[in-house]
Amino acid sequence: MNKIKTTLIAATTVLLFATSTHACLAACKEEKRDKLYSAQLSSSELQVITENALANKATDLELGAPYTIYPIETKPDGEKVFHSTLIEYPFGSSPRATTHAANPRGIILYVHGYNDYFFQKELAEKSDSAGFAFFAIDLHYNGRSYSEGEPRSDMRSVKEYYAELDAAVALSKRIATKNSGKLPFIVIGHSQGGLITPNYLNERNKDDFAALILNSPFLDYKNSWFVRNIAFPVFSDIALLFPDMKAPAQEAPKYNMSLLKSEKGEWEFNSEWKSDEWPQQYFGYLRATQRGIKWIHNGLQIKAPVLVMRSGCTVNEIQWTDDYMRCDCMLDVNLIEKWAPKLGKDVTTVTFTNGIHDIFLSRKEVRDNAYNTMFNFIENALRKNVIVVYKD
Repeated sequence: MNKIKTTLIAATTVLLFATSTHACLAACKEEKRDKLYSAQLSSSELQVITENALANKATDLELGAPYTIYPIETKPDGEKVFHSTLIEYPFGSSPRATTHAANPRGIILYVHGYNDYFFQKELAEKSDSAGFAFFAIDLHYNGRSYSEGEPRSDMRSVKEYYAELDAAVALSKRIATKNSGKLPFIVIGHSQGGLITPNYLNERNKDDFAALILNSPFLDYKNSWFVRNIAFPVFSDIALLFPDMKAPAQEAPKYNMSLLKSEKGEWEFNSEWKSDEWPQQYFGYLRATQRGIKWIHNGLQIKAPVLVMRSGCTVNEIQWTDDYMRCDCMLDVNLIEKWAPKLGKDVTTVTFTNGIHDIFLSRKEVRDNAYNTMFNFIENALRKNVIVVYKD
C-alpha cells in the first residue's frame, strides 16, 4: 500500500511539474508572439505590401463595380501568412451625392465583426456623400479573405490583425491622397471589430487617428456574471495549453432572420460568409477574446475621440422573438455602456432605441439617426484639428 501511495504521489508530482512547465513555455511563447504581432510594419514592409496590392487590384465580384478589392498579404510572426482584403468604394461614386468635391476631406476604414464581412453598401455610399473616401477590410479567415479549409473567423490574439490593419491604413491613404495631401483618418469597428480596433488604436496612438466609431462593440460577453468572471477565465487558462481544442457547439441567435430580405429584414448578403450558425470555435479563440476584453477593462488611453453606439435593449432568447427587430441579440447593451469609459478620456456613448446589433442595419429611422449622429461626431472631431500625417 505504501509503495502504491508513493508511486501515486510521485506520478502526481511529475504530472503537475510537466503541466506547469508546459504552461510556462506556452505563456512565454504567447508573450513572444504578441510582441511580434504588436510591432508596427516598417515603411519598407508597407511599401512592398501596398505595391503588391495595387498590382493585383480587381473589381469586387461580390458587390460588383465600382467596388474594387486589393489583396493584402502579411506575415506578422515571420511564419504564418495571413491573407486579408481591402475593399474600396472609389471616391465620388455615390448616387446619393448631389455634388462631388474633387478630393475627399477624410478617410473612413470599416472593420467588420465575428462571422461577418463587408456588405454594407449604404454605409459606403453615405460616407462618400459626406465627402469621405470609404474603405473596408475583410480580415483574414473572413469573407473575401477566407479560403476553403481555413478556420473561418478564428483568431488566437486580437493583435494578429495589427499588421493587416497597418497595411490597410497605409494602402487606403495611398489611394485616397493622390492629389489631396494630408487627410484625417477615421476607423469604424463593429462588434468584434469593436474589440480589435480599440486595442489597435491604443497601440498606434502616434498615428493620430481623427476618430474611432464603435458600432455595438464587443466589450464583454453576453453571459451571466459567473460565466464571464469565473468560468471563462478558467477556460482561458486551459486554452493556453490546448488552444486548438474544439469548443462545444452552441446554438446561435436568429440574427440573420432579422437581417435578410428573404426573411424579416431589408438586406442581402452572402450567408456562407455570414452564416446562420457560428463557425467551429476553439478554446484559443475564447482566450484571444478574453485577453482583448481584459485589456480594455484594465483601461486604454486612446487619444482620438471615441463614439460608442449601442441599442436600447438586449435579446436574451435564442429562439425567434419580435424583439430581434428592435434590440441587440448578440451583446449585453448595459455591459457596453459600463465598459465604454475605459476606452479613453474622450468617449461619448449614444443609445439608439429600436436599434439592432448592427445599428446601421436597423430600421430606416434608426439608422438615419445613427448616420447623422456619427457624421456630426466626426465633424466635431475634425474641428479639434486631429490630422493624420501621411508621408510617401
